[in-house]
Amino acid sequence: SQPHLSSVPSSLGVILGAVFGSLLRLLPPLDEDLLVLISFPGDILMRMLKMLILPLVISSLISGLAGLDAKSSGHMGTRAMVYYMSTTVLAAVLGVILVLSIHPGNPKLKTATGAAERSEEVSSLDAFLDLIRNLFPENLVQACFQQ
Repeated sequence: SQPHLSSVPSSLGVILGAVFGSLLRLLPPLDEDLLVLISFPGDILMRMLKMLILPLVISSLISGLAGLDAKSSGHMGTRAMVYYMSTTVLAAVLGVILVLSIHPGNPKLKTATGAAERSEEVSSLDAFLDLIRNLFPENLVQACFQQ
């Protein structure tokens, strides 16, 4: 059985991203504006993924439970809770292992990449990218109530 063709480009993207991210640590200290530009697409992607989580989970739960009768939904609810709790524990353990091995946000790595101390003044690039960043709220419900 061959892998699905749409999974090949995404797997290649993950591998290339990891390779380029590792190579960036070997470069001399980068300019702060360049670091902001490099991290901008990732910020937008994470905001869009966070925005989709709540509607996706709620709609899938409602549509799944709507097709079940009362007796089987009790059994399915128990199974869903066990599955949810076990995957949550697995994700937490995996997160702790990755944090201990990769050390994201390590101040020593920040000084090595040139982002040691961020200046208090806001550059025009930061203001422009923040304007675009705010087009994609992290929490859709919170964004609706804030308006």
